[in-house]
Amino acid sequence: MAEQAPNRDTHSVLGLRVWLTRQPFRLAPAWAVLAGALASGGLRGRRDNVLLLALAIVLADGLWGWLWALLVRRGHSASAGATPPLPYAAPEAPAARLWRWLAGSVGNEESAQPVAAWQSLLMAVLFAFGLAALLGPAALALTAAALLAGLARYLLAGRWTGALAQAVFEIGLAWLLGHLLVGGLTWPMLPMLLAVGYVLLHAGALALRDRGGLWLLNLAQLIPLACLIAARQPLAAGALGITLLAPLAWQPWLRQSGEDDRESFDAHGYVRRAQVWWWAGMLLAAWAVAG
Repeated sequence: MAEQAPNRDTHSVLGLRVWLTRQPFRLAPAWAVLAGALASGGLRGRRDNVLLLALAIVLADGLWGWLWALLVRRGHSASAGATPPLPYAAPEAPAARLWRWLAGSVGNEESAQPVAAWQSLLMAVLFAFGLAALLGPAALALTAAALLAGLARYLLAGRWTGALAQAVFEIGLAWLLGHLLVGGLTWPMLPMLLAVGYVLLHAGALALRDRGGLWLLNLAQLIPLACLIAARQPLAAGALGITLLAPLAWQPWLRQSGEDDRESFDAHGYVRRAQVWWWAGMLLAAWAVAG
């Protein structure tokens, strides 16, 4: 008798298991929204700011993430360089189940009809723009930009161009959302340069295959340090440097293409180890650069 497949629902409580296995402490839209708000200098602990940030995180990491999954994952699911799904877009996450139910594809996920896929995309767009309308014109404009970034990632098959499009989506647009909602329509140079640094860092992590791709990661890590030095924050620059020590120390153990060394690890393993340090450094640098 064939062994019965385990019920996925018994192993997941509101998608929490999926979220944890997808590394919550990673460079991602949720943390980029918070970093953008911190770097803007407009976060003063008021209750309306807390609610605003919560809604912005739902928009950037939840609804934009599902738009990304619909536009990108379906087109690249069979490719060798498929992009990892965002936690809210994972098959077991509540948002994914809700979209499948509304699209009429429950129980038929593996052979979903094109009409159902377009219905899911339409509903994702409506929900995203609906919440963005509540947050204001800046959120509406950035939601449109997120939709364009998803389309760009679908059309750009190149390793570096695709990684840059995803980094702009996950870090750049989310950072701008937090900045504009909390700090208003201001464009301070150092916080914007800091955002560019973390966009490049994330792009380098996404495109990393072996030690030959470390040049962009190492270059991008110098940008936040330079920003804190320019902001005359030596203590914060020292603390940021400490967060970069572990990612730099692991680089000699990054496996080269074609190597089969059990003591080393591949690019995915390196990024998984390093991203918690990058995430902590991003928030630290955002807080410090605001003065």
